[in-house]
Amino acid sequence: MQTSSTSSVWTTENSQGMQTIYGIVGTIVGSAFVLGSRIQSLEQVARTSVLLLGILITLISLVTLIIGGKQVISVDPRRRLVALETISRFGTRTRLIPFNLIAETFVGELGDKEGGSVSYHVVLKLNDGKEVALFIGAFEGTFNRPAMEARCNRINEYLRNQ
Repeated sequence: MQTSSTSSVWTTENSQGMQTIYGIVGTIVGSAFVLGSRIQSLEQVARTSVLLLGILITLISLVTLIIGGKQVISVDPRRRLVALETISRFGTRTRLIPFNLIAETFVGELGDKEGGSVSYHVVLKLNDGKEVALFIGAFEGTFNRPAMEARCNRINEYLRNQ
């Protein structure tokens, strides 16, 4: 994670190294599932399910490796907006969310609390009810709820100082 304190803009980038590792591990796991689907002792339904899951995991992982780029989140209290920038091999996409469109913020969860790993992210709930997830994926602190709560609190500080 890179955090910049130049002026009053808070900028955070995803970890491209971690994203690459996720892509490689996912490709290996997906490929193992595809190969595992060839086990003759499995019932046909199980073999098909394992094959399809393996293909899905492999495809998502390969897309992450090929397209995956840098994600930059900037919170600018002077301009009163949150900027989400995705930079990939195919170009740059920027989304600007003005502070006045944000109704609330909270920490969201993805994953299985029952024995699985849970990842956390900050959610901006907009006035129209839509939700925008921040710090999802290969950001430092993804598996650390207190780290995401600190980020959520920091955004709330910016929103309160109108």
